[in-house]
Amino acid sequence: MDMGKLQITPLGGLGQFGMNITAFRYDGQMIIVDCGMMFPDEDLLGVDIAIPDLTYIEDHRDELIGIVLTHAHEDHVGALPYLLREFPDAAVCGTRFTLAVVKEKLAEHGISADLQTAEPRTMGMVGNHIDFEPLQVPHSVPDAVGYALLTDAGLVIHTGDFKVDWSPVDGKLLDVRRFAELGETGVACLLSDSTNAEREGTSISEREVGESLMRIFAGPLAKGRIAVAMFGSNIHRVQSVLRAALAHNRKIVMLGRSMQTNVRLALDLGYLRCPPDSFVDPEAAGHFSPRELVVLCTGAQGEPRSALARLALGEHPMVQLEKNDLVILSSRVIPGNDRAIGNIIDHLVRRGCRVLSGSSGSGELVHTSGHAFQGEQRMMIDLVRPRSFVPIHGEYRMLAAHARTAEAAGVNPLACVIAEDGDAVELRKDEIVAVVPHAVSAGRRYLDARGAFADVGEVALRDRQLLAETGMLVCFCVLDHKSGEVVRGPELFGKGVAGLDESRLAQGRQAALDALAELAPAQRTDHGIVEEALRRAVRSVWKKGLEKRPMVLPVVLEM
Repeated sequence: MDMGKLQITPLGGLGQFGMNITAFRYDGQMIIVDCGMMFPDEDLLGVDIAIPDLTYIEDHRDELIGIVLTHAHEDHVGALPYLLREFPDAAVCGTRFTLAVVKEKLAEHGISADLQTAEPRTMGMVGNHIDFEPLQVPHSVPDAVGYALLTDAGLVIHTGDFKVDWSPVDGKLLDVRRFAELGETGVACLLSDSTNAEREGTSISEREVGESLMRIFAGPLAKGRIAVAMFGSNIHRVQSVLRAALAHNRKIVMLGRSMQTNVRLALDLGYLRCPPDSFVDPEAAGHFSPRELVVLCTGAQGEPRSALARLALGEHPMVQLEKNDLVILSSRVIPGNDRAIGNIIDHLVRRGCRVLSGSSGSGELVHTSGHAFQGEQRMMIDLVRPRSFVPIHGEYRMLAAHARTAEAAGVNPLACVIAEDGDAVELRKDEIVAVVPHAVSAGRRYLDARGAFADVGEVALRDRQLLAETGMLVCFCVLDHKSGEVVRGPELFGKGVAGLDESRLAQGRQAALDALAELAPAQRTDHGIVEEALRRAVRSVWKKGLEKRPMVLPVVLEM
């Protein structure tokens, strides 16, 4: 690597939502900012999570000296256990709440790590050539930070996920003064959150959601239980729910593992304020009248086995929702989850519940974004006045919209670059950034939780998709091991195959028998030849009759 050149390489999070991870290499040393996961599309059957392809980091394993984390959301820390399995000696730096969540996650995987607490306005050093400083930013999880990264090539600011909230629930404002001070010293490059780059104006304060929840709890819809479904990590929203519940003499029942874990950590660390006797165990919920309970649960994205899904279906063993209960979906709809959420709402309404969401037209605010809108993004650019600008965290059109905002703010258009995963953004002292497209390997690894998070390769994914689309036929036969004569079969069995009637099964058996008859005796003793002949013969029957090509699995035994 060239001396004096800082190479910034996004390995995830650019051109997509989730799986955020960026590598910074300078003078033979590398640090990683975040290491997130994402949930897969529905068509990736049997895949539970996707993590970044870590090949680039593994290829430079001798250079990795540390990992810094911006906040505790899964799309920023969810893949950390898989990285630390390969690099157990790497130091992990983050704020208190972030590291508390990470510690729990690593314990689930049986991993220990060197966790080092970092606080805003304190300088840290990773290796000999990269200094870093956490920068306080508001977001939808406690203790979120961006980072100022200082090398001899220049000062780089990575905002992490942020918004500008002038009345945050926890009182922690964007550190405007520090961002402006860094801008005065000269920022070589700004990497900034692009999630809401297409939304004009500014985002709504989290405090306004809390005020809205207070009105809902006091209003005419609060006749029975109130269930609030949301992300378990949104501790600021949890605090608002707790305040509303206490103000109206309701006890809180928590359902969902992530909700229980995050609330416990937040209480232990002092990020939540609530009397201990405000909570009741799910087992005791039946001892309280509906008007005395608030159910705080996960599942607002329609996850099939979540607490909310089980409540909607009447399958939760300890808590039941009934007519006149109120359900508040207090989160945004992640693209792709619309149908699943709609199904859950249908089930809730069938049970007689009233459902409030961002699209229910109630007039009350039940959610606000944790990401900056265009006006806040422009403010960040104006504060730090970067020489170069790289939009991060978002789909391509969002990155492009954010780049236009930077240009409008006065950043040199040649220095506003849109990078994608695997591109290398190169920075030298007193120069604008340059992009080397497709410089490194970048992609996804798909993991199956039911296989102890085993890697699901491309071949397995193709096979699963083929099975889902066309089904599978098993062609079974027994051959004499000396003569190759058919002793039994061929027999056909099918699963999920269209046109699986007795007539077509008979055609398939005959086609298989004819294919065996065409083979010479010596060929019938070769399993590979026999299996391929059976596969082609059986598949041809479905292709001719139905234009389908089901997977055919030949099973050939000898006796």
